[in-house]
Amino acid sequence: MHKRVLVIASGNTERLALPHLTAHLQNHGIVIEVRIPPRNRAITDREAYNIIQSAQYDMPTPDKYVVLADADGKSPEAVLQLICSGLSRRLGEYFETAVLYAYAQWHLEAWYFADAQGLRKFFGGRALGSVDTSQPDGIQNPKEHLKHLLGNRRYTARLSEEIARMLDARTIEQRSPSFAHFLDKVRNGMAGG
Repeated sequence: MHKRVLVIASGNTERLALPHLTAHLQNHGIVIEVRIPPRNRAITDREAYNIIQSAQYDMPTPDKYVVLADADGKSPEAVLQLICSGLSRRLGEYFETAVLYAYAQWHLEAWYFADAQGLRKFFGGRALGSVDTSQPDGIQNPKEHLKHLLGNRRYTARLSEEIARMLDARTIEQRSPSFAHFLDKVRNGMAGG
């Protein structure tokens, strides 16, 4: 029996990349679907609520929801608490499906730097610049670092997907606490955490 997890994230980059970064979980019976708000709006309690409400009409309905927010360098606890408290009010006390919360410290792109070897391979063996790949969650504005590495190529959600395909999620999990936290919530996290 498969467990269906609906991940609620903020944009097309997440929608296209996360299935590749979580593909290994299918071996454990976990099927991931990623949904985003219209027009790539940031995740708020209202946006998450709308996505959850629409998913209630799916067949089968999700076994669990994981809300993934970009902390943008702010306190992840504060960002998640704001979403969690508002979403809990909107859903009400009788909503029975687990809703869990995770974050990317800056943006999902920081997770890419955790697999420095895979990222270098994507860039044809080029050095990754002055970022500390041993501390990927501490990389400020990782998207800008990727854009710099791309040179004349434009960074798009499709290009992000290409990068994600080349990376090893197990390596990222070992080196990025926020990615490990996200995977824990997808696998078996406790509600509200």
